[in-house]
Amino acid sequence: MSLVHLSNLCAHLKNCSHVNIAKTSIPFSRMHLQVALGLYREGFLSSVQKGSTSGPDQKPVDVTPDNIATRRLWVDLKYRKNTPVIREISMILRPGRKVNMTSTEIRALASGLAVRFVQPLQPAEVIFVRTLPTEIMEVQEAAKKGLAGMALCRVK
Repeated sequence: MSLVHLSNLCAHLKNCSHVNIAKTSIPFSRMHLQVALGLYREGFLSSVQKGSTSGPDQKPVDVTPDNIATRRLWVDLKYRKNTPVIREISMILRPGRKVNMTSTEIRALASGLAVRFVQPLQPAEVIFVRTLPTEIMEVQEAAKKGLAGMALCRVK
């Protein structure tokens, strides 16, 4: 997992939502796919599609080492009354500040308590955590499963 790629994803979605872009593409990676699907499940995005640099795929195409450079994720941003649903998206994790949390700290954060320097979870807000080396999920889901993890980003 690269912090730079996750930071670029957050900045790109934030910039697109502030200038009212309906559809945008992001580079395809497992981390980006998991974050985009999490945002879709939580209602921040209206759709997530695999595609290439020219647009979303009409029929499914497998990702191979030959075409990985051209593969993109196409996401449709959601708006209500011309205001973006994604008001703010920011990184919690920084290179000098990694936030590893135990399962009890994740449960406390999910229930609305502050944990270390991470502000408590507010209504209509999600925090994504990396629980396993390859799995990214929302903090409420991680708390229900009793998993420990690393706090990544916050979406309001």
